[in-house]
This record gives sequence, C-alpha cells and structure tokens, in this order.
Amino acid sequence: MNLFTWFTRARQWYVAQPLPIFEAVTLGLALLVGLLIMPALIYLVGHLMLNPYANGGVFSLYGDFFKGLVDLRASCWVVVVGPFIFLCLVRLFRLILRKL
Repeated sequence: MNLFTWFTRARQWYVAQPLPIFEAVTLGLALLVGLLIMPALIYLVGHLMLNPYANGGVFSLYGDFFKGLVDLRASCWVVVVGPFIFLCLVRLFRLILRKL
C-alpha cells in the first residue's frame, strides 16, 4: 500500500490545481509522452511487425526523430502532438455523451 502513496498524492495535487495550471500540466505531460514514449512505441511495433529499423537501433530512430523535429517534418510533429490531440478528442466525446 505504501508503494502507491506517492501516486495518490500526485493525483490529488494534479486534480486540485486551478484550471489553467491543470491544463498546462496536462499539455506538458502529453508533449512529454509524445517526445519520449511514442517514438519508442513506434520503434517497438515496427520492429515486431515489420523489420528492424533500417538506420540502426532505437537510438538511431530517436536521432532521426529529433532531426525531423528540427527540420519541421510534419510526421514527426504529428507524433509529438498526437497524445494531446487524442486527449482532446476523448474529452470532446465525453462532453458530447454527457449532453445526450
């Protein structure tokens, strides 16, 4: 039970924030997921379903990904903002379902 007390405290702090801070933290967490976790998931699924990454391993993919962000490639930016867009769509559908 003591293992999850930090999680409970963090969740209570997160939910108790005023709306602008809550939204800023949500945006930051979603962008962090898009920057760090999504490329690793893309690599893992691509490695399992297709073939190994042509330019090397997972760190080569991260290098190419961050280079694509600097070069303003749309595909890389979609990966970064994808989790936030998904979260916004879930919120929108929840709002629509509440109104029905």
